[in-house]
Amino acid sequence: MQNLQTYSSYKPVFLDMDGGIDDLISLTVLLTLKKIRLTGVSVTNGNCFSDNAVESILRILGMLKNNETEVAVSNATAVNEFPLVWRENTKRVNQIELLKQHKADYSKLNPEEASDFTAKKILSEEGPTTVILTGPATNLVNTIEKYPEVKGKIDKIYWMAGAFLANGNVIAPDHDESAEWNIFWDPFAARKLFSSKINITLFPLDACCQVPVDNYVLYCLKEQAKQPLFEFVLKMIELTYHEHSKYYLWDLLPTMCLAFPDIAHISNTSVDVELRGTSVGNIFKTSKGFPIFYASMVDDEKFYDYLFQQLRQF
Repeated sequence: MQNLQTYSSYKPVFLDMDGGIDDLISLTVLLTLKKIRLTGVSVTNGNCFSDNAVESILRILGMLKNNETEVAVSNATAVNEFPLVWRENTKRVNQIELLKQHKADYSKLNPEEASDFTAKKILSEEGPTTVILTGPATNLVNTIEKYPEVKGKIDKIYWMAGAFLANGNVIAPDHDESAEWNIFWDPFAARKLFSSKINITLFPLDACCQVPVDNYVLYCLKEQAKQPLFEFVLKMIELTYHEHSKYYLWDLLPTMCLAFPDIAHISNTSVDVELRGTSVGNIFKTSKGFPIFYASMVDDEKFYDYLFQQLRQF
């Protein structure tokens, strides 16, 4: 496997994730993209157990021969924790045979708290950084609050979060199920991020539900499973696929759209976040809200074509 992360002139991208199965798939594909340089990875103890997620990330970096990218762990805590059964799935990732062949290089685990690490990585770049956010907003908000100058060095944030037309995916006591988990985990941080005036493109459930893992996708992955990344993504999906009535490539969508913008139609609106009541964590459109962009329609055929193209890179 060759290293594609070599040229300092490549576009700097920082990944802020919470270690779920689809976060790790997103990381894997991100590392195959040309002219993109992954400057760092922060891990929030959200839809994972951070120790397991860090080990998986370090093994994936080793598998794809990335010897440069460091990882740091956030001390952020949840307002509303992810379901335990979802978090337990990440414990099994490191048992995938392909990953077991690659040792986790813990010299790449930076001892700094993730908000300090995030700021250092973004501020050290000569030009602006794009942030791909596939977990809660808390680490990034903590970074901005501690280091306000970071805002001037972020050109845009691609965030998988929220739901508009679709129902949410939160099932919790006294909740109407309208919210999406990345926002529900810390709705206060989400609102602060929306109010930051940084250029945010949201990838809500409405868009993510247009890229399902269906029989066609599973067939394509199985047919080409002799190629390492096809096998790896297939094994990752199989860890959790049968536990969901429907499974989607949620966190992969912003990564793919960063490299292939023709995948999605991007619209604009203004939003706010419910901070209490039975709809807490729900985002809604309002003229009095904070301006954002969001993916409204996705060309699923292009999405899968580009995805399989990238998985053939190794």
